[in-house]
Amino acid sequence: MDKLLKLTGCGETSKAPDIITISLNILGENKDYNDAMSECDKKVMSLKESLKSVGLEDSQIKTTDFRVKTINKYVEQFKQGKYVFDKFSVSHSLSVKLPFDLKLLARSIDKIVESNVSPNFSINFSVEDEKLLKERAIAEAVKDCKEKADILAESAGVKLKDIVSIDHSFQQVNVYMPRAMSYDYEAGSVMTKASQAIESINVEDIKIRANVTMQWEID
Repeated sequence: MDKLLKLTGCGETSKAPDIITISLNILGENKDYNDAMSECDKKVMSLKESLKSVGLEDSQIKTTDFRVKTINKYVEQFKQGKYVFDKFSVSHSLSVKLPFDLKLLARSIDKIVESNVSPNFSINFSVEDEKLLKERAIAEAVKDCKEKADILAESAGVKLKDIVSIDHSFQQVNVYMPRAMSYDYEAGSVMTKASQAIESINVEDIKIRANVTMQWEID
């Protein structure tokens, strides 16, 4: 039976975020289907125009989801209840991609608040080249595994021979994003104060961790 040494190495890399994503959800509701669609469309167009006024382009504002559903309400008649049609609800989700520019982010939030569209939105920070960061984490994990193997082999008085297997998978790589800022639209004055504070925030680096398992023959 072959003698084997099996170890798992861990690697981590980090990078300052270079992409900001604002995710918004716009609703249009009405008993009439066409009016619900029209209401939502008008809100989306108004919001897009507001964001363009700070220098954003159509290519930076993309639809990520579009849904139409019916909303029912419960009514009681003659001591019996049932659900009846209430209205149509049209949901249009947008993703706004910005470079990492906190001043631009603050101006964009102000425009969202001032647009009177009343969307719910959240803000996430990420890196554009996530693939490169993952590859670096994998490389660091391999290096860590080899260093551990050398130490163990020397301590145990054995020699490392050929590598039998290397087990790695991007499923084992976890992307640790900084906690996103999120807001529910309550009052414009409150939101505007929040946007004014954005320029002073210190955003955490994006961290990627990977595990690699390797086996060596030992003599």
